[in-house]
Amino acid sequence: MHVTSEQKEEASKIDLVDYLLSKGYEIVKRGNSYKINLHGRKYPGDMSSLSVFDNRRGWKRWSTGEHGGDTISFLEKNMGMSFQEAVIELTGGKTYSDISHPRPAPKVLTNEQSEKPLNLPQKTEEKYSRLFAYLTKTRMIDACIVNQMCNDKKLYQDVHGNVVFVGKDENQSPRFACVRGTNTDKPFKGDCDGSDKRYAFSMEGTNKVKLYIFEAPVDLMSHATLANHYVDNSNAWKIHSRICLAGTSDVSLEHYLKSHPYVKELHFCLDNDEPGRTAAAKYCDKYSRLGYVTVNHCPKLKDINEDLISFLEKPRQNKNKPMKK
Repeated sequence: MHVTSEQKEEASKIDLVDYLLSKGYEIVKRGNSYKINLHGRKYPGDMSSLSVFDNRRGWKRWSTGEHGGDTISFLEKNMGMSFQEAVIELTGGKTYSDISHPRPAPKVLTNEQSEKPLNLPQKTEEKYSRLFAYLTKTRMIDACIVNQMCNDKKLYQDVHGNVVFVGKDENQSPRFACVRGTNTDKPFKGDCDGSDKRYAFSMEGTNKVKLYIFEAPVDLMSHATLANHYVDNSNAWKIHSRICLAGTSDVSLEHYLKSHPYVKELHFCLDNDEPGRTAAAKYCDKYSRLGYVTVNHCPKLKDINEDLISFLEKPRQNKNKPMKK
């Protein structure tokens, strides 16, 4: 199957949002990215976590970590096509023909125009035993924090034993949810269909000036746990406000700052990997230009949760060391 250099160049410029719209999918604009409204369609894999970036070509599936910079890579990694098949599909295939004179694309809906509700997983009627074991034993988060989040209905266990983190709007209505599997041998995580990242998981503290920013809820709660242990006070975590980005997009941060004008300091605690370091540096520059005091707290290990586990295990390791004679 041969493709020309001209076909390759043409295919690399194809707008991914237009391609998905041409296939009949409803696309919703949420902040700086685009999402698919699945409406029960059968689609290869779980596309509920797919985000198409603002340039309309780059994409990422947050549930798997797979990503790419153009529509060709999307077809290769998500539709099982070879490179040649993807190029032909985009430049001359029957399903997406006449690219030089395409039909008017269907309208992209804004998040406000989308009527699809948040699809929350069914809550278990049993005790949250797997939730507590995962968060307090595996992730070593303080039980008092887990209990409070459950009481605030921001955290629960679903019927499959997964942990569900809930983000609420100004009226305390659920608007965002993400799921984290409790089976460490088969890790799973992803946003629930209908989630609005503007309202990602957060906790409000008494200090209204400082705001700590994380990629994921587990890291947020790990930071809160570290605060307790640093000062040996189980209520220390209640002082600071914390929000998640649900990835590395700053959609939730932009929305939070609009409704919390008293915030003056932004403390970024993103993951210690290439995407996290790049995002933290970009946002420190972006928000310092807007007049905020910005601080980059890069974790020593991969993320804040790994820092927490390392911090709590050191006393245990020292205790188990044989005494010198």
